[in-house]
Amino acid sequence: MAQPWELPLNPSPPGTELPKLNVLPMTAKRRRDDFEGGETSAAKRQARADVIFRIVVPSGKIGKVIGKQGHRIQKIREDTKATIKIADAVARHEERVIIISSKESENGATDAENALQRIAELILNEDDGGGGGGGGVEIGKLVNAGHVAANTIRLLIAGSQAGSLIGMSGQNIVKLRNSSGAMITVLAPNQLPLCASAYESDRVVQISGDVPVVLKALEEIGCQLRF
Repeated sequence: MAQPWELPLNPSPPGTELPKLNVLPMTAKRRRDDFEGGETSAAKRQARADVIFRIVVPSGKIGKVIGKQGHRIQKIREDTKATIKIADAVARHEERVIIISSKESENGATDAENALQRIAELILNEDDGGGGGGGGVEIGKLVNAGHVAANTIRLLIAGSQAGSLIGMSGQNIVKLRNSSGAMITVLAPNQLPLCASAYESDRVVQISGDVPVVLKALEEIGCQLRF
């Protein structure tokens, strides 16, 4: 039986040959890619997409990251070409959020990832003497009013990213711990810092360990959060 779209509006007398319609099958729907020189729309989206990271900076480290008259953070902007914004403090002596963004890259790390590493190095570098009398702080000991362990980096991530970072039955996060050697934890929703209070669905990824191990874990997590 002929389909409705195959019937002519004005039937012709018997024996008249009808012109054949060039109808594409429903399963072969033409995509926008066919009109764009073979370039896939996925690749174009990737080229346009923004990569965004939010790193939580302890109040005692924010001045060190920014530098005198903002020279240090400006140098990171110039070197990495990433866009870096510093959110206002929610309360005095409270942590600050630094938002780092750049376009996606098809070749290696993005500008945002490079800037994230630079800022993390400044947070972890203890060249400012730390506290008094103890000869430094042992890893795992709680420090500062925010009760954050030494050699710790904390990222804010969307709640939708937390599931993929943890993985089915925790497989992904265990793999990250094993490959980097760092202690990686996705904190519970009720453990959000005040600086994240505007984003109730956010979660905190906390990375602790020796400095090289933390930086390696941060690199791997940054790469995974891009996809």
